[in-house]
Amino acid sequence: MSKQREIQRERLFYIEFLAVFSGQVTRKDLVGRFGISEPAATKDLALYVDLAPGMLDYDLRKKCYVYRGEYSRALFEHDVYQSLFSLLGERAIALDYGHAKRIEGWISSSIKRKLTVPLVSTITRCIFQRKTLSAKYMSLSSGNSIRELSPLAIVHDGLRWHVRCFDHNKEDFRDFNLTRFFEAQQGSEGSNASLNDDSQWCKKVTLHLVPHPKALHPETIRLDYDIDDLAKCVELRACFVGYFLRQWNIDFSDDASGNPKAQHLFLENKTELYELGVPEWALSV
Repeated sequence: MSKQREIQRERLFYIEFLAVFSGQVTRKDLVGRFGISEPAATKDLALYVDLAPGMLDYDLRKKCYVYRGEYSRALFEHDVYQSLFSLLGERAIALDYGHAKRIEGWISSSIKRKLTVPLVSTITRCIFQRKTLSAKYMSLSSGNSIRELSPLAIVHDGLRWHVRCFDHNKEDFRDFNLTRFFEAQQGSEGSNASLNDDSQWCKKVTLHLVPHPKALHPETIRLDYDIDDLAKCVELRACFVGYFLRQWNIDFSDDASGNPKAQHLFLENKTELYELGVPEWALSV
């Protein structure tokens, strides 16, 4: 394939990516991303519409192409995990991530969690378009239930993907694990919910982490985690403290009763975090 055609395929991929995950795409999107002229962007959009009939419609009122929801007609395969990282600005959007130079190595396997593009993109479109979401959701506490949600932000806690939502059933802001949705439909109603009203999202707190008091060689832990003479300070949104403590296997007991061989770090300012309003579940052992 010629270099020119490869570049055009990248632009077509980007058109489809934006359409599927945000619900719409404009000439300005292509001009801003690739530095091409508006006529060239118009040409690319027209070509995509020809190649993938049923994927996009032109909305005269919005003056943009909107996604029709026919993902089965997509031109490209979209890796849902790479797409989520791209939406958060953590990874470039590209057709092929395999062009980078490599050295010999190995990345440890992880437990695969099934996510599908149609389900995840329904949620991300609700975020972009400020729409409500009606979903069937499975939780550990209440099992299968129907939730009326306003999705507001996508979050990766280091292990799992969540969506931060306003839960209209509970009238509260909560996290929902993406793998626990098994049906989701965009509502017709707009949403007035805002992250600005989510106190746990807006509140930032600082964790003070020190080598475990019972560690035989705390200096090794200081070297491992780049801890100075005092403590390692980590700033987080209050709603993510619980995920962070568990992911890094930090001892957050009151009396450092954890196993120092398994838990190298100890949370030094637990009482302060309680007083700052970190959720009770996050600091409950």
